[in-house]
Amino acid sequence: MEPLAIEIKISEELVVRGQEWPVQGPPVVMVHDYGEDLDCWKGVDRLLADRGFRVITLDLPNHGLSDDQVQDRSTLQTLTEVIKNVSEVWGPLGLCSYGSLSSELCQMRGPDAPMTHVMVSPRAPIAAPGLPADLEHEMSQLVVAATNDGDRSDEARALFDSLGAKKLWASIGATEHGPDLVMGHTHLVDDMAIFLRRTLVSAHLEWTAATHEKAAADFRTTESEREQ
Repeated sequence: MEPLAIEIKISEELVVRGQEWPVQGPPVVMVHDYGEDLDCWKGVDRLLADRGFRVITLDLPNHGLSDDQVQDRSTLQTLTEVIKNVSEVWGPLGLCSYGSLSSELCQMRGPDAPMTHVMVSPRAPIAAPGLPADLEHEMSQLVVAATNDGDRSDEARALFDSLGAKKLWASIGATEHGPDLVMGHTHLVDDMAIFLRRTLVSAHLEWTAATHEKAAADFRTTESEREQ
């Protein structure tokens, strides 16, 4: 199995590009940190796809193969649009991020936010502010971090402590961070997969069943109209 090239059109001026592993499972969107590109997840994406997820890795605007962002729009706004577009096609999704971008994405709220969010070595100020409460649309969030990584370990813990109630912490005594941490300790992929199954699969199956039921109803209606 090899990934397929994909494009997500946000506006006439902005197309986000990436790769999709065509697995018949819940979608998981993986985004890189600022200044990098989707290749940072190389290896992790395949391992997660092998565990039954439709993994979609994307280049942020102004990075990699994606268009430059000409509108006055934040990365958070753009990724909210990306998630909305992917959800309309593939249903409820999970998000995976790392680094400085994680501290922005963990603040996503509302009906267009992902169901669940995995943050690998997130960066945040030591005095991370608390996030606004929105229990109806609060994401389940997993923080994966090394415990021997000095300031970066402290930042990951500070961000974790600022999250709401629906959170889990997975750590290992190591000094790597980001995708290198996961590739160096691949059992962490199993931790990520277990978390995603518990927080995403049920919603994905419900969405799939409802989508199939609607498609069947539309087909019956069309056939009935033809017979009249």
